[in-house]
Amino acid sequence: MLIIDDDPDMAELLGHMADVLGHAHEYVPNSARAFEAIHREPPDVIVLDVMLEDTDGWAVYRELVPITRAPIIFITAFRTSENRRRAEQMAADGFLAKPISHSDFAHQVQAALGQPARRLWA
Repeated sequence: MLIIDDDPDMAELLGHMADVLGHAHEYVPNSARAFEAIHREPPDVIVLDVMLEDTDGWAVYRELVPITRAPIIFITAFRTSENRRRAEQMAADGFLAKPISHSDFAHQVQAALGQPARRLWA
């Protein structure tokens, strides 16, 4: 699992949740390091924060789509229907609003890993 989040505390929490689920994970704080990580070792699933210091997750998603088949789950601090709708329109594989519960995280990850990435269905 690749966790892309510029908040070290959130990344640590998500990493702990991944550990509990039995998934190895790598944390990166920005888009440049995310692309390096994907090329070094393709992840099975990507957890992508919408708000990053160097760019936004929406832009990173558009750059990830051509280079990875991994399902992508958005996370955001802004629990709005607009963000959820945007993630769905982009064919993201999941969407979680902070604070993220262990059970919601587990459900989203297991669902994403249980099927091909949504954007590949078309």
